[in-house]
Amino acid sequence: MKRRHLVTALAVTTLIRPARAQSTPIRIGIALSQTGDIADSAGHYFRALELWRTQTNAAGGLLGRQVEFVIYDDRSDPATAAKLYERLITSDNADLLLSSIGSAQTATGSAVAEKHKRVFINGGGAAEKIQLRGFRYVFQTAARTSAYLDGIEPLVRDYKFKTIAYVSRDYAAARDSENTLKGIAERTGAAIVMTGYFPQGTVDYSSQIAQARDLNPDIWMSIGYPNEAIEMVRQFHAVNYLPKAFVHNGVSQDDFIKATGKDGEDALGVSLYEPVTKTAGNPEFVAAFRAAYNYSPGYYSGFGYTAATVLAKAVTTTGSLDQEKLRETLTTLQMDTIMGHHQVDPKTGMQIGVHGMLVQVVDGKREVIWPQEYRTVEPRIPEPGWDQRG
Repeated sequence: MKRRHLVTALAVTTLIRPARAQSTPIRIGIALSQTGDIADSAGHYFRALELWRTQTNAAGGLLGRQVEFVIYDDRSDPATAAKLYERLITSDNADLLLSSIGSAQTATGSAVAEKHKRVFINGGGAAEKIQLRGFRYVFQTAARTSAYLDGIEPLVRDYKFKTIAYVSRDYAAARDSENTLKGIAERTGAAIVMTGYFPQGTVDYSSQIAQARDLNPDIWMSIGYPNEAIEMVRQFHAVNYLPKAFVHNGVSQDDFIKATGKDGEDALGVSLYEPVTKTAGNPEFVAAFRAAYNYSPGYYSGFGYTAATVLAKAVTTTGSLDQEKLRETLTTLQMDTIMGHHQVDPKTGMQIGVHGMLVQVVDGKREVIWPQEYRTVEPRIPEPGWDQRG
């Protein structure tokens, strides 16, 4: 309950027009998941957006106008997200649109924006199918799903892993990841010995663990959210099961580390952003984020800040809020961001510039283990068994 109040309180503050505004504020509409199963993730995303808004307004705003957010709770529900973007466009007359975190909500919300020929920044939807629908107004600043797995192929090769279990929440981004993983398996000679999907809200992974125990895969690979990764490692420990490498994108969030403690040690995470990287503006972003929220940003926060900065660059480059002119600018816009180089495929709007990393939890902190140029510690692979941990 405390978490929900925090996010809602932050959202409400953005609806208050800055007292020093000299003209009508630019209004950015967002259907944000303030409740429901991805509210925690959306909270990290929104805090980065709010930081950007504060910084932008302090520097004079966009086009000489202050910025405010118009936010509604989509309750982590795709159908609700679609209705809310319809409202933001037709009733609230929002000047600009940003997505929330989550491929399902982004898919439905962006379809509404496309119908109305409104530019839509896909800041949190990694599923590649979002960008493969022939839409002209949807631009992805979030890394596409295949980028999540950039570090898996070197992991398999370097440690000569031969077998992989793929266990994931059933949603579009995970289906995309399975296709990417199949390509990795083919190129490395590894075998995917187990594939299993579970519905949203699943908290019991005993059947998947029992199957993995029988098959004994080298890698347990999963795509989903931190709460799922947390429960998986807790249940691994409870039944004394552990693969040589447990890999989950949820590991790349502070929520995982705080909730799992020693159980989370040595877990691997596919990540798209880390505060230690020396990308453009990242040291300054990390310092400002820590000062505002008293913790280090993870990649959901990186997604939020990148979405806002790309949108702002498009607006200032265009010099207008005209949707057709903005669309033209975003089609070819390239820039360096805290997540790396922003570039989209001009035909699809899909992100093609940002690439992924592989991290490991070591002594209660995320450390980068791939790519080599960003490495902060030597990997501990295979992971030590439960009886070898303090």
